[in-house]
Amino acid sequence: MYMRSILKLRQAFSVLTKYTKDHEWIKYDTQTKIAKIGITDYAQKELGDIVHVDFQKVGMVFKTHQSLGAIESVKVAADIYAPVAGEIVGINEDLKDSPNLINEKAEETWILQAKVQNEAELDTLLDKQSYDKIINK
Repeated sequence: MYMRSILKLRQAFSVLTKYTKDHEWIKYDTQTKIAKIGITDYAQKELGDIVHVDFQKVGMVFKTHQSLGAIESVKVAADIYAPVAGEIVGINEDLKDSPNLINEKAEETWILQAKVQNEAELDTLLDKQSYDKIINK
């Protein structure tokens, strides 16, 4: 029981969450070295009802700030920008049929998974407190 609690605690602290000024989030697992990337709740509210998500292909190597796809809503289409450089290793297939999952739980619904090229780039991104200051101006 004690060991299971320690494992859960270690897993909870193994994920680093950062934000961009463009309203993307990245959740980086320090154990697996894989990141999940999505858009913030603020972004989904600004977009409105999301009707389609367009992805780049698994295996694509990308640079920081490069477009990784687009989100289309009833109001507008918006690019999804890479918070850091890396390689796409997975896409959220559920979003093909249910893009509205982002509207329901934006901070939990990842769009793609990536292998991060340089962990140090994560230090250039915003923490939750800094991001909240930007959206609450």
